[in-house]
Amino acid sequence: MGKILLIISMIFSLENIFIKKSDDDTKYLQTLLKQKNIVELPANTTYKINGTLYLKNGQKILGNHATIIQTAPGKPIFDCVDKKDISVSQINLKGYGNDYSPTSSSTSVGILCFGAENVRICENNFYNFSYSPVAGLRKVKNVLFENNYCEGIGLNNPKYYQKDVTGVTLGGEDIRILNNRITNSSQGIMIAEGSKNITIKDNQIYNLPLEHGIYVDASCSDIIIENNKITKVNGSGIKIQNRSKKIPPGISKNILIKDNTVFDTGLGDGILVNNTEGNEVYAENVTITGNILKNIGQDGINLRFSKNSKVLDNQILTTKRSGIYLKENYSLTIYKNTIENIQQNGIFDEGSGTNIVMDSNTITNIGLAGNDKNGLSSGIFIQSGNNRQIVNNYLKGNPKYTQYSLYIPDGDQKTIIIKNNKFIGARDSGARFSEGKVKFKEFTGNQFDSQVSGSKILNQPNQ
Repeated sequence: MGKILLIISMIFSLENIFIKKSDDDTKYLQTLLKQKNIVELPANTTYKINGTLYLKNGQKILGNHATIIQTAPGKPIFDCVDKKDISVSQINLKGYGNDYSPTSSSTSVGILCFGAENVRICENNFYNFSYSPVAGLRKVKNVLFENNYCEGIGLNNPKYYQKDVTGVTLGGEDIRILNNRITNSSQGIMIAEGSKNITIKDNQIYNLPLEHGIYVDASCSDIIIENNKITKVNGSGIKIQNRSKKIPPGISKNILIKDNTVFDTGLGDGILVNNTEGNEVYAENVTITGNILKNIGQDGINLRFSKNSKVLDNQILTTKRSGIYLKENYSLTIYKNTIENIQQNGIFDEGSGTNIVMDSNTITNIGLAGNDKNGLSSGIFIQSGNNRQIVNNYLKGNPKYTQYSLYIPDGDQKTIIIKNNKFIGARDSGARFSEGKVKFKEFTGNQFDSQVSGSKILNQPNQ
């Protein structure tokens, strides 16, 4: 009889540890986490917590599609700050949902991982977090965020501009964000300033009501953004920020933006590389190639303040401003891009910077807004500047809307090469240059369609 009572007592003890309790499961789950490094939750169970679950080094959680719901505002579900060797997989995490605060240090998150190292977050579903499903804004190292679904809170509090609501926010080094689906947050993926060795690949980001699909903050280096699908975002599809080199140290450099599709940006550009503090710092070695950008609310590709960069083989289809917009770039190649159905200029070059080559681009149906003021209905518009090469391009305007195929009102013509281009379909003239009649460095082999009314060259320099 004594042995039977002992066995019954042991069974009840095990139940106390392994069977969840009712209204607040924080203590129960924390007990499991303390007892084991590997915690496997029963399949399809639901837990509610009003506290935070603290992970330890070497912790592995296999959720088996169990659900944990946060019922208290301003608290993360899991905290692995400064921990190592963490794995969280196959679990549904649901945030409080109505606890947004306008700060990037908010703890209204699913997994808080500041300073964590060797973290694997895979095959989870995240819902309703007022800051981010996963937040490690500083000093994370070797983080894999893969095959997760992240659904945000939308714009549920009109009191605030809710820009800090993201699908994932990470900052540090050796970060991989792969094959996730992110929707209904203010921004999709945010990489904090000063980060390095980042891969963002094969993600689907859609229906973002406020800002950008992918946002990489200042002074980041060695970034690959590849094969992501970004649709219906209010801001820019992909934004690379670049500003003061003082805090944190360094500049944005070695950035590859490749084979992404960006459709339907509301107020933003397709791809934006931007310095908001003037000419103090320049992004270096930026390559933008193989991307498809369509129905863009501003410029297809907007590249400002860069050195040694390339824009190659992109398709830019339907924009409300320019196909490609350039400002303050040095040693830049614009090669073999397809640009069509553009409201303003196919390429708009403000004229700052130097050593810019526009080679073998195909530009059709531009200037559709019909705005002749300041050259905004020209095919290629180079406002001023020097050391440009415009070679081997094909440009076919819309005779109803495109005023000039090529317009250079104030360039340093003796440093400019215009060679082997075909310019047709302009309303007023195939090309218009300054009144100074200064010879170009080279002006040969260009073709202008004499059959289109007004296609003669105005102010062509003597050869």
